[in-house]
This record gives sequence, structure tokens and C-alpha cells, in this order.
Amino acid sequence: MRLLALLLFSFAALLAEDPDLASARNLIDQGRFVRIREIAEQTLRENKNSIMGNYLMGVAMHRGEANLPQARYYLGRARTLVERAEMTGFDTNRSELHSNVLFELLLVAGLTEKHDEQLKIVAEFNELFRIDMGERTGWALMKLGRYEEAQRLMRHYVESKDPDVRRGALNTLGSIEMTLGNYEEAFRWFTILKSELTERDRVNIATLVRNRAEVATVLLRFQEAEADTLYASKHFHPSSNSNPWMSLAILYVGQGRLAESLGALRNMHTWDKRSDPTLEQQRWNDGQQATAIILMAAGYNTEALNILRKIRNKPDRRGVTSGNAEQAEIGLLYLYREALLLQREQIREEMSWNTLPEWGLALWERLKLERELWEANSRLNALLVPQGRLNWILRPYAPDSPIVEWMRTGLHLPVGDGLVEVELRKLLTRTGKNADREKPYLQAALGETLISQGAYAKGLAALMAARNALPQEEVLLRTRIEVLVGYANERLGESDASVTAYRNALERNPGLFRTLDLTVPVTLSPDGSEAAKQTVNFLEKSPRFHRGRGFTLSVFAAGNRLAARLSGRDGTVFLQASVVRLPDAKLTARLLAKEIHRRAFAAKVDLSQADINSLDGSTTAGDAMQLKEMFGIQ
Repeated sequence: MRLLALLLFSFAALLAEDPDLASARNLIDQGRFVRIREIAEQTLRENKNSIMGNYLMGVAMHRGEANLPQARYYLGRARTLVERAEMTGFDTNRSELHSNVLFELLLVAGLTEKHDEQLKIVAEFNELFRIDMGERTGWALMKLGRYEEAQRLMRHYVESKDPDVRRGALNTLGSIEMTLGNYEEAFRWFTILKSELTERDRVNIATLVRNRAEVATVLLRFQEAEADTLYASKHFHPSSNSNPWMSLAILYVGQGRLAESLGALRNMHTWDKRSDPTLEQQRWNDGQQATAIILMAAGYNTEALNILRKIRNKPDRRGVTSGNAEQAEIGLLYLYREALLLQREQIREEMSWNTLPEWGLALWERLKLERELWEANSRLNALLVPQGRLNWILRPYAPDSPIVEWMRTGLHLPVGDGLVEVELRKLLTRTGKNADREKPYLQAALGETLISQGAYAKGLAALMAARNALPQEEVLLRTRIEVLVGYANERLGESDASVTAYRNALERNPGLFRTLDLTVPVTLSPDGSEAAKQTVNFLEKSPRFHRGRGFTLSVFAAGNRLAARLSGRDGTVFLQASVVRLPDAKLTARLLAKEIHRRAFAAKVDLSQADINSLDGSTTAGDAMQLKEMFGIQ
């Protein structure tokens, strides 16, 4: 009876006339996934057991709608139906459809990180169709941590006469070496790969060349990294796993090239909108994090925090990247807590000029932020300390490291000064090329950690060593060091050295005073007007200024406006701000205090809400030159 039921089931599946496979493949190649779904729905209405209908619905869900669970369901049904049909012998010409179904399942398994399933499907291909797809197992083996097995296998396939197989093996070998921290060897494999790319590789050029750029960045070969990533950005294909504009946006912002970073960010969103929906979804969270990083650097931490709150429980799948989900969560949590800290500091500033009702609301908001910070720090510690990941996350440009370098040195805050200091000192005892490259970054982190403990002289020595050895391209990290050098020197009574360092920081990115919760030493100089005196009263309460030698903050009437100017001893102007004078002197003072803080420690560019929406992916991209003209950035 069971055999009869199986025969009847398979017979029913074949009664309806299925769409032609060749025509369906043509639609798939054209990317006409709406039409594919329409055909699938019509076919399944006529016969829910149609092999072709289930296959096409699986393709539509996978490639057209990025609904991977539904794709697995329909493709799984198609697989069951086609295998039963072949078993009963009703149709012996379904092997091509069978192989198409299995291949689609192989892709979905990779995207959903079902790596054991990938290995099984590859084995089935070999058994059923005598098709050797072993090169595709290298990535799965790497993700499963079976590195030696993956390397042996890929060294076999790198000798293949098929260029696609060879290049896939080269890419996997480079990725394995990158994951293992063998950066020179990874760069060698990726360099060989780049030299062999031709137009036939147009689907993968952006990904493969960007991989080489990633290793070049780790090796601190920033010019090569930029050149490779720009080259990759000129080879768009909707099926490309990588978005090189995301890498460029992060690279540029760390180098203090904000206008170009904003332009790259807009181009990143345009690239993703043109990409296959599944791939766009695969990197959506990473793209939003990149947006938040650039907004924070531009001084728009409130908008960045809004983005991070939306995405913190919606992680990307890691099927097409070498990292794993927990590494990605660590990066997102750390970025989220950085945005929370910035928002807390902004609220503290606002409380210095708030009215009493506003002050009460701000206090409530600050308490909620402290709760969020506690939760983020607790989860971050749970992922880092018990799991032994502290060594990995402290290392600059570590394999699959999710933290930008100009934020990494603050890890002592959530983890603890003592624990981080011990780990940093261990890392600094290493020798070799990797150790030499990483040393100044680790010294910067150690210096910040020591200063947090009040060990100013030792911290200053570590910071100075880092400042002297860090690449010039690390503009934001070097600026962070300048703020800390200024603070340490001030605490040690070295006024001139302190002012010089503070001056360097104010010229490059004064927003890092807010990031580090530090203050600028100023002599407050109001003119005789009531509004100027009130402004000075508010500034004296601000957590961003303290009375001291170094800079002068003048507040004065200028026509119908109340103005402020922050200047150095030599007359160099670091800040100018002004507001219209109102009949209410206190209100005018509040408005000017707010504008001083916005200009000094927040907005480096003036972005409208439409601009911010475009950076969030809501509109299409412009280029960096247009942005320079728009925002007046030199």
C-alpha cells in the first residue's frame, strides 16, 4: 500500500504541464523574478505538487524577495518531488531539473549558514551527476573551523584547468589565511587572484579585488587598499557579494576625509539598491552601521543612535563573509554603546542651559540611557571575557574585526581597566611582523587605559610612543591621542605641551572631546551685555569647558546678533558661532550656548533631514566633489 501511495503521489505531480526549464532559466538569468513568481503561483494553483512550480517559487523567494526560509521550504518540496519522480521511473529526463534544484539549495544553504548541509549537497552532486563541485566546500569547511582540511582541498583545486574553479580556490585560500592571521600569505594569494581576473569574472571582480584591499588595510598599505577598492567600485554586478563603497566610506572617515566618506556612503546605498535583493539584505545591517559611524564622525550622534536602535536586533547573516554572528554582534554592541555615550554627553551639555522643566526631562532621558548602557556593557562583557575574545578584539585590524580603529582604544570602559591593561601588556610582548604593525595601536590603547586609572605619566609615555609610530592616515585615531596627550600633560602641570596637543585636536576633530568626556581649558571673556554674562554662566556649568590657560572664549554683541569666538594664544580662531539677539537676554544666552556646543563638538557639516535620509539609504547618491561644494568642506 505504501508503494502504491508513493506511485500515485508521483504520478499526480507529473499530470500538469510544467513550464519549460530552458525558458525558466532564461527568465532567471534576466532577473525577472516577479514574472517567475507569477508563473510559479499559476503552476502551483493548478498542481501544488508541481516540481517546476515549487522550484520556481523557491527561486523567486531566494533571489527576488530574500525570503530564505520560504525558499528552503519550496526548494525542499521540489527536491522531494523530483527525487520521488525519478525513483518511480515515470520520467527519466528530470536530472537537469534535479541538478538545478540542488544547486539552488546549495546557494541557500550557504546564505543561511547551513555549512554541513552544503557539504552534503556537494557530495550528492558528485554521486548523482558526476559533477565535481568540491571547490565550493572550501568556504564551508573554513566556516566550520576545519582550516587544514580546507587548505589541502583548495590547494588541489587551485591546479584546476577551469579558471572559475581555480579562482574560487584562490579566493578561499586567501580568506583562510586572513582568518588565521597570516596576512602576508593572504595578500599573496589575493594578488595572484587579481592578476588572473578577466572580463569573464565580472560577477566577482568587486568581491575578489575588495578582499585584497581588506588585507592591504591590515598590512597598513592604505594607498593600495584605496586603489583596489576604487577599482572594485567600478565593477558593479547585481550578484556581487561585496559592496566596495562601504569599505571606502569607513576608510575615508578614519582618514578624516569626511566629504569623500559621505559621498561613498551615498554610493554604497545606490550599489545596494541595484543589487540582487538577497545580497542587499545580507549586508543591510553592516550598511546601516557604516551609516551610523559616518554620522557620528560628522557630529550627528542622535541620528546615528536612532539607526542603531532600529538594527540592534536585526543582525545580518554571515554566509558570504568570513566572520561569524557573534563577532558581528560584538561590533554592533560596541558601536551602539559608543553612540549611547555620545548621546549621554550631549544631554549633559544641554542640561547646563536647560530651563527647569527641560532639565527634568533631560535627566529622565539620561537615566534611560544609563540603563541602555548597562545592558549593552553586560552583553558585551558576556561575549568577550568568558569566551576568550578579548585578545582578538583588542588587536587592530584583527581578522573579521568589526570595530573601527579610532573607537577601539576605548574598550577599557566596558571591559575594565585592569583586565584590558593585562591583556594589552601580553600582546605587546609578542615579536614578529604582525606584532610590529600592531604595536603603536596597542600602545595607544594602553595609554588611554592607564590615563583612565590616573597613571598620567605612564599613560603619556605610551601615547607619545603611539603618536610617533602610527601611520599618518590614521587621522581620527591620532586626534583622539592628541586629546588624551593634552589631558595628561595638563594633569601633570605641563601647560604648554597640553595646549599644543589640545590645539591639534581642535584643528582636526574637536568632537573627540565629547567622545572622551573631556574639557577644553578656556578663559571666558564676556562683553558688558546681560546676554553675554548669562552665556558665560551657562558655559561655566558645561561639561565641555573648564577655566584654564590655553584658549579664550569671547562672547560679544555683533550688530543684532550675539556672537562667540574660541581662539588660541596667537589669535587663531577655532570656533565662531552666533544667534539673533532676542528681547529675552536669558533665552538668547541659551540659544548661543547650544550653538557653541553644536559648532564646537557636534556638527562638522550642516545636514538637512533630507541629507540625513539620503545617508540612511532613502535617496540616491551624489559624488564627493558635489558634497564638498554642498557642505563647504576643504
